This record gives sequence, C-alpha cells and structure tokens, in this order.
Amino acid sequence: MKLVGYRWVFKTKRNPDGSKRYKADLVIKAYEQTDFGETYAPVGKLTTIRYLISLVGRCGWNIDHLDVTTAFLKPDVDDDDIYLVLPEGWPEGHEDKATYAPRIIVRLRYAFYGLNQAPRLWHNDINTFLLFLGFNLLPT
Repeated sequence: MKLVGYRWVFKTKRNPDGSKRYKADLVIKAYEQTDFGETYAPVGKLTTIRYLISLVGRCGWNIDHLDVTTAFLKPDVDDDDIYLVLPEGWPEGHEDKATYAPRIIVRLRYAFYGLNQAPRLWHNDINTFLLFLGFNLLPT
C-alpha cells in the first residue's frame, strides 16, 4: 500500500476587533499521492458569472452567495484506498507507550485538504444533492 504523508499548516488570523487567533490545518501532501483516480471537477467561467449577475440586476431578482468552507471534508472516499500516517504523539496521553507502534496508519473514509481527487468528490456530492432537491441538468 502507498502511504501519503501530511504536513501542518499554521496561520495567524486577525479578528475584526484586531485580536489574533491561531489556526492549524492538517494537509495531505498531494505530491506524494501517485495512485489516484480522476481529479477533474467542472469550474464556472467568469463570463458566465458576469452574465448571471447582469441578468439578476436586469430582472430585479435577489441573489445570495454561498461559501462552503468545509466542502472538501465532507465527501466519502469510496473508490480509492488512501492511507495516511498519523501525526507523532497519537494517541495523545496514552498510558502504555509500548502497546502502540510509533507509526500508526489509518485509511481515510472522507476527503481531506490537499487530496488530489477532493474537488471531484465534492462536485459529485453536491451534484447528487441538487438532483435530489429536484434540480435538472441542462444538456450541454
């Protein structure tokens, strides 16, 4: 099995009141991932978005914006077996250090930041959900 590594990404964010908050993300090293399936996910063109905004303005409709911040963390990873080496010190505070190996390997069940196929998996999930709600696909 091919193991995929990880790295921590640390960021300092500023709140609107000027105070700081610290953020840490665990991200897969995608360049180490060699055996993955299809990665394509459709992307809207800027001209299409401009046209839709002009149409909304011309017709006097309301428009809402949606940003899914955890989009890539929700889809299931069913088609590929992806294995990740857990960070050092896992499980934290374990009483008997001799009973677990220093290198613990886990199989990912959900998509992860940095995963090559995460955009495609999310697109498949949102597409299935929108079809369930009753939306229709337009012929291309």
